[in-house]
Amino acid sequence: MKKLLKNISTSIILVGVLVCSKVYGIENGFISNIKELKEMSDIMNVIKENHVGGDKEPDNTTLMRGALKGMLESLDDPHSNYFTKEEMESFKEEIEGKYAGVGMVIQKKADEPLIVVSPIEDTPAYLAGIRAKDKIIAIDGESTYKLTSEQCAKKLKGKEGTSVKLTVYREKAKETKELSLKRSIIQLKYVKSKMIDGDIGYLRLTQFGENVYKDVKKNLEVLLKKGAKGIILDLRSNPGGALDQAVKIASMFIPKGKIVSTKNKSGEEDISYREGKYYGDFPLIVLINEGSASASEIVSGAIKDYKRGILIGEKSFGKGSVQTLLPLPDGDGIKLTIAKYYTPNGVCIHGIGIEPDIKVEEKDDFLFFDGFVTNVNEKETKENRDKLIKEIKGEKEGDKIISKKDMQLEKAIQEMQKMINNEKNREEGK
Repeated sequence: MKKLLKNISTSIILVGVLVCSKVYGIENGFISNIKELKEMSDIMNVIKENHVGGDKEPDNTTLMRGALKGMLESLDDPHSNYFTKEEMESFKEEIEGKYAGVGMVIQKKADEPLIVVSPIEDTPAYLAGIRAKDKIIAIDGESTYKLTSEQCAKKLKGKEGTSVKLTVYREKAKETKELSLKRSIIQLKYVKSKMIDGDIGYLRLTQFGENVYKDVKKNLEVLLKKGAKGIILDLRSNPGGALDQAVKIASMFIPKGKIVSTKNKSGEEDISYREGKYYGDFPLIVLINEGSASASEIVSGAIKDYKRGILIGEKSFGKGSVQTLLPLPDGDGIKLTIAKYYTPNGVCIHGIGIEPDIKVEEKDDFLFFDGFVTNVNEKETKENRDKLIKEIKGEKEGDKIISKKDMQLEKAIQEMQKMINNEKNREEGK
């Protein structure tokens, strides 16, 4: 599942951490770095005056962006990166969980039209009647056959209130329609929940986006109101997100004490204590795997250290570093590692990961990952995934793979029933 982390941020964002003191450091740093800055300036001039080969003449902005990218790559830190303007926008959309567009989960293959995997609920695409498996054959009159997935997504997005024209072909009805959709702010959801086996609440969190705590709180309260006697918190393949959200969500399950601490380059420690409402001593199980990283490890690490619940699955990813986002004047930016975090017992899991209390290995865990966005039709998403598996593996092997049970969840249900029964026996023995 580590490959999933390539497509989405695994960072913990500490908003506004670089303030006046850092600006002071940058101003003083100019004098101490002047020799290197002059060398860079000289090299830029040499390149502009002598380079032959490209159709486009290099300018200062292009060269500086290349230099910035090289600086970050030289750190040999996969979590410190230079972002172009487009990458910055995409990164912030993932963390904030919103963007201006029409609201569709899409799929694109070479030399084929854009396929709708599922429209996002209550968005312009959904309200216009676009459905799963519809083919978007043109966007604003331009054929999608030769466009990449990224190019299609960029054309679908835009300023709120602007319009985009889609040419949509529906295979089942054998008809083509022209639709004009007005872009709006699309709010992505990362939480879903349900009752299983009668009295077990299942709570899935796919990433720690900004303000996701509110959705987790709402879903947990619904589960408890429905009579859940125990909670299974599924953090599998959750790459992380906002630190403050991890602290708030962990606090829902931990009655007192610190949740996490961070230490910066100078050794200064910043401790985050629990906050907000505690929801009780009900039996708790947390599902983790090798795709559970960063903020997921803050929550699962705190629960394990306090022995508040048990962890089931596989060893987590092992990302115990903290990043900050530095926007630059031209819209590009830098994501930089500024600290490492420690669990309540003072353990730094960076590069190590968190071991589950009960190990259940699953090589085909991608089968039980149905995407980061949860406000889509779950059935449609599963059908699309199953179709792709059969295309790759063949009909017979595909059916065999698809029919596999989620052994990690099955084990969690078994253990939860034991915990609930033990709790019931203790209550009856009082």
